[in-house]
Amino acid sequence: MAVVLRLPAYLAAPEPEEPPEPPLWPLDQLMLELDLTQQHHRSSSDPLAARQLRLHAAAGRLVTTVLEALDGRRPLRQLLHTKLSESVHRRLAAQLRRARPGHTHRLRTIHVCEPAEGVIEASGTVTLGRRVRAVTARIESTPRGWLCTVFAIL
Repeated sequence: MAVVLRLPAYLAAPEPEEPPEPPLWPLDQLMLELDLTQQHHRSSSDPLAARQLRLHAAAGRLVTTVLEALDGRRPLRQLLHTKLSESVHRRLAAQLRRARPGHTHRLRTIHVCEPAEGVIEASGTVTLGRRVRAVTARIESTPRGWLCTVFAIL
């Protein structure tokens, strides 16, 4: 016949609750509102701010895609005629032939301006190992989408 042992109690008996402390400020004083998300919601309702966010995202995606191609994580020919002009593609292909394998570009910052309707000029910083370099791009709107007409890592 099996012997059944009782398990010991794991939880201690609850201690009696203490009364809550009185507030340190008068009850009629309002607290400082620190909801930082409201500022974001206000700016996203502004059409100019929303457009700036879209342009910033488009430039960031395109620059990141080009950096992936330079790292060998994406075929450069995949970007020809859809994301890069022929002159930018030729220059990046030459740069890719000289590149050392194993180095990874990381986009750190990107800043965007729109000097004319349908034109984005982007500048930012890129890390390559321990080095930090500048990156610039000019991206123009075409019927097929955004096309990078100038790209340089300085």
